[in-house]
Amino acid sequence: MRVGLIINPIAGAGGPLALHGSDAYRPNADVPDWAARRAEEALRVLLAGYSPQWVCGAGAMGEDLLRALGQEPQVLGARCWPSSANETRAIASQMVWQDLALLLFVGGDGTARNVLDAVGEALPVLGIPAGVKLQSACFGVSPRAAGRLAASYLSGHRRVTEAREVLDLDEAALGQGRVQAKLYGQLRTPVDARLLQGRKSRSEAGDAVDAAQLAASVKPQLQRGLHFIGPGSTTWALKQALGLDGSLIGVDVVVDGALWLRDATEAQLWELAQQQPRLWLTAIGGQGHVLGRGNAPLSPRVLQALGREALTVLITPRKLQALASTQLRVDCGSAEVDALYAGPVRALTGPREQAMLQLVAD
Repeated sequence: MRVGLIINPIAGAGGPLALHGSDAYRPNADVPDWAARRAEEALRVLLAGYSPQWVCGAGAMGEDLLRALGQEPQVLGARCWPSSANETRAIASQMVWQDLALLLFVGGDGTARNVLDAVGEALPVLGIPAGVKLQSACFGVSPRAAGRLAASYLSGHRRVTEAREVLDLDEAALGQGRVQAKLYGQLRTPVDARLLQGRKSRSEAGDAVDAAQLAASVKPQLQRGLHFIGPGSTTWALKQALGLDGSLIGVDVVVDGALWLRDATEAQLWELAQQQPRLWLTAIGGQGHVLGRGNAPLSPRVLQALGREALTVLITPRKLQALASTQLRVDCGSAEVDALYAGPVRALTGPREQAMLQLVAD
């Protein structure tokens, strides 16, 4: 079997800097290897059970990692640094003619859109999650899950795919104070509900009311002490209840009910994490990720410093009903920290209402 690989080498790099994607990221000599490490996690799982023939992008877009793993790939394109959306689209276009059983790409929603532009539904495609924004339904729930799904698909006698949505943040809705995904199209993806990221659900009409009532019930707790409040519409209600000009899609720092830092960076959170703040997060509707999706400034070292006891999960009843199960997910990029946060978690669902859920690390 021939398998394609395209890595967006700067995917996720802007997250620790509180950039909400890699488009605004300007790489220098100290580019983090986040995307390559996420790709390696997936490929090691895949190669443990299956040995395909590889076709990949040149240099950091796939070649360097595959050679480091002892593979001899067919290389498309020329080395370039930094790579751009145009390079991703160009290589993906060439992949269509390479008789591939599967195309793997490493990145986020922007990379998924680039692949969609070039490939459409001509090839089975699977995303290895590495971006800041990961709302699309064509990604594995984690890099290891993507590796297992790819191995299962390639070794199966009956390879089944289904159309999965490619989504990205709707900038127009964001300007109106709403976190909403915009549909760009569909990619054909191997099927396994346990290993594929769920379809992101839209907020229902009454969800904002539920979130406001939940926020009002916990508001007194945020008027004392140091707090990190994560992104999302449910946590946005907290910021509104406090009258803060916070970020809809970033991590804000609140001290005694006042906004201390808007859209804090990883370095800023790391410095403050030593002061034992409380951490307020919500789950992505329909997907269930609490950590590792959209809150990249909460890096493994920040989360380890905070500790699991700092976490409070807020989830409205409608969002809870939209989840495929009572499991929430953590995928922060460190198996050790994922394991630290995994286990039963008490989620607040409304005034004097809560649910016992399970935080799962793959």
